[in-house]
Amino acid sequence: MSNFTSTNGSSTKQASPVDNEIIRLDGVYKIFGAQPRGRAYELAKAGVGKNEVQAQTGHVMGLHDVNFSVPQGEIFVVMGLSGSGKSTAIRTVNKLHPVTAGEVWVDGVNVQDLNGPSLQAFRREKMGMVFQHFALFPHRNVIDNVGYGLKVQKVPRRERDKQSMRALALVGLEAYAQNAVSELSGGMQQRIGLARALASDPDILLMDEAFSALDPLIRRQMQDELMEIQNELRKTILFITHDLNEALRVGNRVCIMKDGAVVQIGTPEEILTQPATGYVAEFVQDVDQGRVIQVREVMVEAKPIPHDSTLDDAISALTGRAGAFCCDNAGKPIGMITTEDGIRAAGVGSTDLAKAMREDFDVTTADATLNELYAPAGRGLPIAVVDDNGVLIGRLEPRDIMEEMGRVENLIDGFEREVFM
Repeated sequence: MSNFTSTNGSSTKQASPVDNEIIRLDGVYKIFGAQPRGRAYELAKAGVGKNEVQAQTGHVMGLHDVNFSVPQGEIFVVMGLSGSGKSTAIRTVNKLHPVTAGEVWVDGVNVQDLNGPSLQAFRREKMGMVFQHFALFPHRNVIDNVGYGLKVQKVPRRERDKQSMRALALVGLEAYAQNAVSELSGGMQQRIGLARALASDPDILLMDEAFSALDPLIRRQMQDELMEIQNELRKTILFITHDLNEALRVGNRVCIMKDGAVVQIGTPEEILTQPATGYVAEFVQDVDQGRVIQVREVMVEAKPIPHDSTLDDAISALTGRAGAFCCDNAGKPIGMITTEDGIRAAGVGSTDLAKAMREDFDVTTADATLNELYAPAGRGLPIAVVDDNGVLIGRLEPRDIMEEMGRVENLIDGFEREVFM
């Protein structure tokens, strides 16, 4: 664990790591104004809202008792509308904003204790930052832009270029290393910004509205690229956005903020299917739930039928189900028997289960999203859910998909009625 020294010569306090956490905000307040620790802060602590604090004191409440923790290797998305406090929160992590009260811990170091050279060293060694605006040097070529931070660290040219080329390869731009940045498109320039943040191999990436200035198609491509890079590198990423679809797509967890305060933290599925307030419900009402809800949230116990059962036993075992799967000795589904197929086969005198089984069943995994399965579900038959080894672990019933979608819509509608009554 790194130990950075404050400007007064003493070592900063060290926090005990909890659940492999890398970033933690504890009770953080940020007040903008001439006297941030005066009456405005006292009003904020007493629970007075952002608008009222400003009306009474002329101070702006940027953050109000913000608490969250980010474990190693997670993409943690902070989202909200303009003025919600999301960008202020990320700027406390590298002390671009000193806090009014509370603590900000990064890998066991209280960042707010750092100043001067120790803060600069901490920023260089621990984190890279990707901004909404590319902030590239127009007079430098691509590789020199990527390696600029390494140059500041006095890394020798040969090693600097080697690390820069490795970062450019991650974003698919190694062929453009010698080009002028002005020769590249906006999406490619944003890739350069990401490569620059990756070049020094930081533990943490801070991404503040990094893709917001891009066209929708390029933005989606950058999201895909970020997730591919994350699968390879497993960085800890604090990602800021005002776009809920982006938040739900890239985030392992999402923190929704309003007026400087945290409203809800949860996985994309939890945010969508269990909104904590009417404000969150209003955010998610236009999101296609099927893009976020995973099969694991809806699947039920597989209850397979032994492949050596008789046809009569198999029909009896269906007990009202539209169909059930038969598995081999390794637990892998080899066929599906439906009530209709079973009765038809029995009607012509067959007792052989194998002759009544169909092999044209659909298969999915627990981490697939429901929108990938609308077409198979339209057949009206169960879908086999298997693990990475192809072993049956559950089944997905088409009616359960529709019921889950309806449950979420009713929940959101209920919040809307509360808001407008």
